[in-house]
Amino acid sequence: MTYYPIVSRNQRQMEAVNHRPLPDFYMEDFSILGLQVSDCRRAAQILDAHSFLLKNSDGSMAVNIEPATRIRDIVQLLKERGVACEIADVAEGMYQG
Repeated sequence: MTYYPIVSRNQRQMEAVNHRPLPDFYMEDFSILGLQVSDCRRAAQILDAHSFLLKNSDGSMAVNIEPATRIRDIVQLLKERGVACEIADVAEGMYQG
């Protein structure tokens, strides 16, 4: 199962994964795809009400999206219910030096 972090738009990106250990070898294109939303609590309530699997992940919520093509459906669902949402790289700007 693939879970995607749900993070606040006001949250610094790596806070979303609570300093999850990085792979031993990664290049500058390392990323973690997630959902940046205006209200994490409300987003989780909406997704739960629509039978999406949620879990607490490293101090924040994550949603199971199977297949991955449903991401756009989730973004639209949240927007229709007043939660601003976008697909984002929550590990943006990371670089192995």
